[in-house]
Amino acid sequence: MNKTNYNEIISQLQKELNSECAIANNYGIILSSKIKEFSQGKIIPHKILSLISNSQDIAKELNLKKINSFAVEAEKNNYLFTFNEELILISKLGLDVNLAIFMPSIKLFLDKFCEESKEYEIKEFSIFDFSKEIKNMEESLSKAKIEDKKYSVIKDLVNYISSL
Repeated sequence: MNKTNYNEIISQLQKELNSECAIANNYGIILSSKIKEFSQGKIIPHKILSLISNSQDIAKELNLKKINSFAVEAEKNNYLFTFNEELILISKLGLDVNLAIFMPSIKLFLDKFCEESKEYEIKEFSIFDFSKEIKNMEESLSKAKIEDKKYSVIKDLVNYISSL
């Protein structure tokens, strides 16, 4: 099983995109972060998660196929939330960054990352033969019973001597 090193991914993203980033699972738990406001182990605020989970409904109301991301402008920074079914990527950007240029590259990264991580998933499971395992268990139990009977005389003798 492949364990993803989210800290390494965030470090690389920070170098490539020249912005602080955080990555969370679809439940909103921050898996790794370079953003102080979204530190590792914390949960994305409920109202933001609600907006992400309702993005498909919002898209339908706006006659759109899909909403992939949204930006929140704060006093000193923009926070870009890019998401898919599996992950949420948060980018902290300066107010001077052109989001129209930045957003497609971050979306492409997220899609590519999720696609690559799916390659490591188990796609087929072998069929488990329960009857074979039960037969093996029965054989080992019968051997244990035979061995138990084999030494029963000695056990009785030891019990008799110890009771004297």
